[in-house]
Amino acid sequence: MRDRPTGPGSRGSLAAWLVEQDLLRGPFLFTDYWASVLRFEGDEADDRERAGLVDQALFRLGIDRPDLELPSLRYYLILFFAGPFLMPFRFFRRLGRYRIRVRAGAGQRVLDSLRDYEIRLESTPAGRVNVRGPAAAGDQIIARDLIEPLAMSGFTSLFLAAYKIPLAALTGIVAVGLATPALNGAGILETFGSRTVIGLGFLLVVALLFLVFREIITAVFGAVPVLIAALLYWSLELGTTRDWSAFGMWLAVLFAVYLAVDLFFFPRPVPPALFLYTRDGAGSPYSRPDDAPWWLEGSAYWVWRYLMLTPAEINKFWERDWERVELWIRADGPDAGLLEWVVTDGHYRELWTPYERLGRGTALDKCRAVARAAMASDTSGTWILEVDANLVFHTPFYRAVSFVADSGTVPARRVAHLIRSMWARAREPDIEAALARLDEIKLARGPDLLDDLPELIADRAARHILSLPWTHWRYPLGANRRLEPRIYAPQGASDPYPAADPALQIKCNDDGGPVDIS
Repeated sequence: MRDRPTGPGSRGSLAAWLVEQDLLRGPFLFTDYWASVLRFEGDEADDRERAGLVDQALFRLGIDRPDLELPSLRYYLILFFAGPFLMPFRFFRRLGRYRIRVRAGAGQRVLDSLRDYEIRLESTPAGRVNVRGPAAAGDQIIARDLIEPLAMSGFTSLFLAAYKIPLAALTGIVAVGLATPALNGAGILETFGSRTVIGLGFLLVVALLFLVFREIITAVFGAVPVLIAALLYWSLELGTTRDWSAFGMWLAVLFAVYLAVDLFFFPRPVPPALFLYTRDGAGSPYSRPDDAPWWLEGSAYWVWRYLMLTPAEINKFWERDWERVELWIRADGPDAGLLEWVVTDGHYRELWTPYERLGRGTALDKCRAVARAAMASDTSGTWILEVDANLVFHTPFYRAVSFVADSGTVPARRVAHLIRSMWARAREPDIEAALARLDEIKLARGPDLLDDLPELIADRAARHILSLPWTHWRYPLGANRRLEPRIYAPQGASDPYPAADPALQIKCNDDGGPVDIS
């Protein structure tokens, strides 16, 4: 697909930039994420592999668990000392810049091998594309009359997930750096007592940061510089020496420490992969109906799969942490080009959130109207999803979604949109019905759908999963359980559980409607 000529309206500038930078992998035929990561194998996977359509082991090495080249110690040291001066420029960085790439050598050979499995797109007179399988699989048609995938692309932004702690800390450091000399000069620290003023200042900064970021943990971490500034004030005897230059230097070092912690413990984007999901035909990844996402209205979707890699977890600093976000864009029919579903994971469960639950109705309707107008005028564009993450477990959650029509360059992040996304968060307004449905299933059928959660945090983790705005889930018992690790693997159980079992949906009925607990 990289060398195929396209018309002026067929590629969004962001998608074209990803291709030019050799960052976009694909398009490939869709493979199930957890089946790839956990090495589930079955007859349907074997059939597609024998036909030369996919290679699950290769996809795992090159897409779902790639061998990545993390920044070296030299990079961390340079950023540790230079970070305070570089941070302001990060506000103006363009979308889609990746520091993490696949490791040279074996990793590059895997990428080269992946190209043999790219599906081929053929333009039609109607302005759409027909899809043929990989060259090695022959000339069979996989799907017809689909929208060009790079015309309406999908992008997940990790700006807040990656930088909210440094931004909050920078706010606290600037506030204390400006306020301390002023308060000392006015005699307020001496009049009211430095401990009293510092305590009130800490609470004030926490309140301010909470109003901005809407997260108490982020607010507290961002306000810690106030307490450290108090220690500096006393240890440097600033009440008498007035050596504010040393005070400022130590605050800069403190910010560098925040940047170093951010580099190790907060997520970074991995270059995306593009897939074609088809419900039927040779490209379909599922042979059992209850394994497939039966709630999809379309028969074909372009799936933009983004992985997030955290070099170390806070609670398990010796382990890397992987998270996934997928944008499912309709590929067929009159709604082709519209974002319909967003998929992520929570404790090995695949959570499906419909577009309608990603924000306020009026804003979502406006985005879709802009997207439809862009398609009607043969203008390309990009669906941008602002993704945040839990500070401890790194579970992704959604802030806001927008559609950006192509203007001829890689779209710069709009500051107003970023600020609005800080105040937004897609949530389930009421989880009581889902909790009642969990109890109902446990009483009627026996399995506790969330019994594999760590006991210490089981209740909190369950409520967190249910508070996310998804309506359907796959692998409701957990794709990888501690006591039964392969209950969904076709060759790991005599009668494997269906991955999308309608009877275990707790937020919708079998027809896709909301659960009615009476």
